[in-house]
Amino acid sequence: MRLTEEKVKSWLRDNRFPVPDGGPATNASDAAVIAERLGSVAVKAIIPTGRRGKAGAVHLVDTPEDAAEAASTMIGQTINGYPVTDVYVESKFTIDEEYYLSFAFGPRAPKVVISRQGGVEIEQTFECDPDAVITADVDPLDDLKPWDAVGLWERSGVGGPVLARLGQLTSRLYAAFREADATMIECNPIAADSDGQLSLVGAMMEIDDNALFRHRYWTNEGHGFGAEGRILNEREIAVMRANETLPGGALRYTELDGNIGILMGGGGASLLQHDMVVDLGGKLANHTDFSPAPSIDKPLAVLNAILENPNTKGLLVSFNYLQLLPCDILVGALSEALKQHNVDAHTFPVVVRVFGPGEEEARAMIEEFPGVRYMPPKASLDDAVKLIVDLTNEAVNGGNAS
Repeated sequence: MRLTEEKVKSWLRDNRFPVPDGGPATNASDAAVIAERLGSVAVKAIIPTGRRGKAGAVHLVDTPEDAAEAASTMIGQTINGYPVTDVYVESKFTIDEEYYLSFAFGPRAPKVVISRQGGVEIEQTFECDPDAVITADVDPLDDLKPWDAVGLWERSGVGGPVLARLGQLTSRLYAAFREADATMIECNPIAADSDGQLSLVGAMMEIDDNALFRHRYWTNEGHGFGAEGRILNEREIAVMRANETLPGGALRYTELDGNIGILMGGGGASLLQHDMVVDLGGKLANHTDFSPAPSIDKPLAVLNAILENPNTKGLLVSFNYLQLLPCDILVGALSEALKQHNVDAHTFPVVVRVFGPGEEEARAMIEEFPGVRYMPPKASLDDAVKLIVDLTNEAVNGGNAS
């Protein structure tokens, strides 16, 4: 999950990192109120992407009226592919020098990247002045000590009183990066004033959404941005909320442009069946990743999203053996979803391949829904996939799926 700036800055501030004072505004009037309190400000579009300065998504203004005008100009626009619904208004920081710092993961260890030349031209720095950029692995057992960070900054060409401050900041930020279960954090620029005081003027962050149960204050509520900033629709947002609030394992739902809805468990089995559908000429309406849950609530959230998608013309519920999820819970969720959406399985094909504990109860539930195809014992993944592809194609092409 890529966090937007107001969340990153709030987290940095709570962890006692130097960031300019500021806050979000959903309209021009709110932006003017914040600017009235802060004086000269930067008004930034809240979107989950960097390089906003070059996209016209950052305005430096000196009066509340100008802040309101900047907010009014950006709100409602689409910038870098993202709709702008609000802005972040923060105090301007007097910049004497700009630096770049980021943490991410390499093939074997966390990586730190630093540069003595931060700012909007950072890509050109990487290309034209590689000596100004230092990349190093961080030993996950030893962390990043301040003196090691100082050495990296020295190698990049930084010297003087600011060096010790950068070393301390870098060491502390790595510790926070680890505690936040982050997968990436980028500070660009780290600004220094004429006295060498530092401020994290620009900051982006991505976190592992599998760790959200440890960080429930982090959501993208109100923005509709999912993993890596992808814009979510209302059904995807509803499933994301269910994943964050309901007990049980991980739950993901991503819509595609096809017509076969799927609810599958097991990472390998899900991907295998996904590819099988494509190989057989089917087109998927979604992809899912689902782990065991103690009740029907989580699978029901996914099934509701699948059935509410107007492009979905058929449904496959298929789990491999030993998914540690009783069949009656999963099929109980399916039964509830079919009732809620008045699904006629004679015209909207539904195929179920769920075997194991609770199977007898699950098969009894499905008898209430004529037309649902519950695969016989020992039916393969291939059998289930081929059946849903054939039935959906028949239904879409005007045939009868009974």
